[in-house]
Amino acid sequence: MNIFISGGCGFIGSHLVERLVNRHEITVYDDLSSGRKAFIAPLLKSGKVKLLQEDILNTRRLYRAMKGHDLVFHLAANPDIRYGIERTDTDLRLGTLATYSILEGTRRSGIPRIAFASSSVVYGEPEQFP
Repeated sequence: MNIFISGGCGFIGSHLVERLVNRHEITVYDDLSSGRKAFIAPLLKSGKVKLLQEDILNTRRLYRAMKGHDLVFHLAANPDIRYGIERTDTDLRLGTLATYSILEGTRRSGIPRIAFASSSVVYGEPEQFP
């Protein structure tokens, strides 16, 4: 099975790649703004994992990269909630628009399945920060 993972160089995404690499071909799509190539570097040597360092909002490249996959894991998101509070368009771009881009790419490519993990922003703003 060919699997496409957005945000595959993040903490959770890299662990998912590690878990799937023995049974599947994987394309990791990550701009490395918060993820790290080092998290999947040993897996890239296997020949079963390909990293595309691209912006998820560049839909032309995203849609082209998604073709030929059987399943999408969408994990790309803004991991820094405080940054999103300071720059209010962050979650719009990296949450809503990025998810729309993934959904549209999935539809255009005829990919039958998608797994989506929402960000922690759904929990809202705490009254007190630790």
